[in-house]
Amino acid sequence: MLRKLRTGGWCKRMTTDSIIKQLHGLGITVESMGGMLVLEPFSRVPEQLMNQIKRYKSDLLNVVPVKRDPEMEDVVRLVREQGYVLLWSSVLEDGVAFIHDDYDPSKLPLAFTPYTLDELCMLFSDNSLSPDSLRLIHIAKKRGGTITSVE
Repeated sequence: MLRKLRTGGWCKRMTTDSIIKQLHGLGITVESMGGMLVLEPFSRVPEQLMNQIKRYKSDLLNVVPVKRDPEMEDVVRLVREQGYVLLWSSVLEDGVAFIHDDYDPSKLPLAFTPYTLDELCMLFSDNSLSPDSLRLIHIAKKRGGTITSVE
């Protein structure tokens, strides 16, 4: 038992189980999609718990169920393969670019506002955002803002 504790495997499993239990206790589902964690509704995740989630993200990805959304999976796959995907949003009535975290947004056509995969996940993991809320967020993104949470 001490050997397992020292190697960290047992501790990591206890930590991931604890995080998942806390999320479920808050009424939050957690799934993986394209190497990202999808937390629904994202707005309920407390900051302290979010720090734990970030710390143990790779371990959580190994134990949570996989969410199936073929359209989103295609976008994530293309971003991973090409570095970006350009789309027209009928809600925003504007061009958006979903980019890999290490992709240089200055290489995009000027008409497209860049969103990272993490930002994409935050925006669309919480279905409670209205079109008006998305438009306000988009205006902030066009002015150089960054999405850190959706509340």
